[in-house]
Amino acid sequence: MAQRPDGEQPELTGWVLVRMVVREFVRDVRHPTPLTVRYLRCDGCGQVTAHSTDRRLYTIDMARRDITAPPPEAVCDACGHAQPRTVGDEVPVDVTVTCAGTRYRRFGSRRSRRPCGHQFAVPAAAPAVLCPWCATDQPNPARRQPQR
Repeated sequence: MAQRPDGEQPELTGWVLVRMVVREFVRDVRHPTPLTVRYLRCDGCGQVTAHSTDRRLYTIDMARRDITAPPPEAVCDACGHAQPRTVGDEVPVDVTVTCAGTRYRRFGSRRSRRPCGHQFAVPAAAPAVLCPWCATDQPNPARRQPQR
C-alpha cells in the first residue's frame, strides 16, 4: 500500500466507517463517562452551587476581520449566572455522597427504577449536589441539621 507523503491517514468511508461508529457507540453505552461538575461560589446567588456547563461568547468585527474570544465562563445550574473562571475558584471537596437518584434508561426517554448508587465527592458547603453519573439534583446530606 502506498504511503501518503504528508503522513495523514486516509478518510474512512463505507463499511469501515460504519464499523468504527458502531464500535464507538457500543463502547459509550457499556462504559459511560461522568458529567464534569465543578462546585464554585456563585457571584449571582452567593451560594456554593454546581456548575456543569460553560459559556463562551465570540465577538466578530467584520470591518477589521477580527474574531475575539474571551475565556469560557462557568454557568451556575441554580440561577443561570455566568462568571469567568479564576485561579483557585473551585471550592475544595470534603464529603463523599452516595447518589439516591435513578439512572436514565439506555434507550428511551424515561428514568429507570434502578437506583444510581454511585459515590462522588462534593463540598460540605453546597446546599444541593448534582450526580455526575445520572444528573440528578439532590440535597447535600452533609448540610442536614442533626435532629434533637
